[in-house]
Amino acid sequence: MRVIVGLEGGGTKTGCAVLDEGGKVLAYAEGGPANLNFVSEAVQRKSFEKALEGALQGIEATVLALGYTVAGTRANWEWLLQRLGNPPAFPVEETRMAFVSTGRMYAHGLAVVAGTGSVISVFVHDELVRTVGGWGALLGDEGSAYDVALHGLRAAVRAWDGRGFPTKLVGAARAYFGVQDLQELIPLFYQKGVSRHQLAGFARKVIQAAKQRDMVAQHILIARAEWLARDAIACARGLFDPHEAFMVALTGGMFRGRTLFRAAFERRFSRSYPHARFRTPRMKPAVAVARIALRRYKQSEP
Repeated sequence: MRVIVGLEGGGTKTGCAVLDEGGKVLAYAEGGPANLNFVSEAVQRKSFEKALEGALQGIEATVLALGYTVAGTRANWEWLLQRLGNPPAFPVEETRMAFVSTGRMYAHGLAVVAGTGSVISVFVHDELVRTVGGWGALLGDEGSAYDVALHGLRAAVRAWDGRGFPTKLVGAARAYFGVQDLQELIPLFYQKGVSRHQLAGFARKVIQAAKQRDMVAQHILIARAEWLARDAIACARGLFDPHEAFMVALTGGMFRGRTLFRAAFERRFSRSYPHARFRTPRMKPAVAVARIALRRYKQSEP
């Protein structure tokens, strides 16, 4: 048996998928965060090893090719290729992986990624022609889980000391970060340090509060989704006609499920592109990476 390996390293977790030559998923496993802008090379390697070893456990097969995507700074793949027997390696753009994860191998339209971070790309006839965003937590990541979580936490501390509206996010922050007094967040954030993916996880609490009809949380989700939609409109401008029908792939944790965030994004984007068709993932990102690698491997064969 011969297999294809797809590895996807994100800001929160790493996924690894193993496919047979026909594209059937044989195994899947996960590791920790892998974005070198926010974790060390040692942490990234540990994340890769955990995902890779978990997926390949019990599989004795020749690796035909490796497909890989990693958020942030380029990773060191030499040791990993040696571990796999030095197969051909195919880098895959994060947004192409996102588009293919919706079930379309031929990319034409927009890919909007709103996970730990955020990035948007336009594909025209399978060619990547424009990307906006992807600047990271300090310079961008608008509409990402990190962005939503940070706005949620700021709303909580404003409510705590009387500057903002009452909100369930106060109790959510106390429970999530394990503090009684929100003043305890100051040494936690500035002295001990809170990782980017840990803070991004607080976005789930903002979504939960919004579902409980918390007005502050609802306002945050709508505002951040509309900001991301405006960025997507800017990315599409000049490449798609306002009355053209094209696909918009919505991927990443912020688009998971029929949430207020997703509804607000679609509503705002549709005001500029009323015939856009929205799609969400049908497969895990690492599976999409592996399928892209399989296609490129077959195309490279004589």
